[in-house]
Amino acid sequence: MGKDLHKNVVNDAAIAHTYGMSDELRDSGLLSTISGLSSQDKACLIRFIHETENPNLDNFEEINDDMQPYTMEELNARIDETEAEIDRGEGKSFEEMMNGFREQLLWLK
Repeated sequence: MGKDLHKNVVNDAAIAHTYGMSDELRDSGLLSTISGLSSQDKACLIRFIHETENPNLDNFEEINDDMQPYTMEELNARIDETEAEIDRGEGKSFEEMMNGFREQLLWLK
C-alpha cells in the first residue's frame, strides 16, 4: 500500500469514526472522492443530499409527543425579552445572522 493511499485510509477511518459513519461508507472510497471535490461541488452535493433526505415522521412524532405549545403569555414574554435585548444593543443584526448561517450551511450561498 502506497504511503498516500495508506494516509487516505487512515484519514477515512478517523473521519468515519468522528462522524459516526458506517464501515460500509468508510470502505467505499466515497470519502476520498468527496475530499477531492471543489467547494462548489461539495456545496451542490450537500444540497442534493439535503433535498433527497426524507425525515422519519415516526421519529418526529415521538420527539413532539412531550412538547407543549407556548401559551400567549410565554410568547409575549419572549417577545418582550427580545425587544429589551435589542434596546440594550445586544444580539446580532440580520446580516450577521445570515453570514453565520451561510458559513455553517453551505447550501444557503
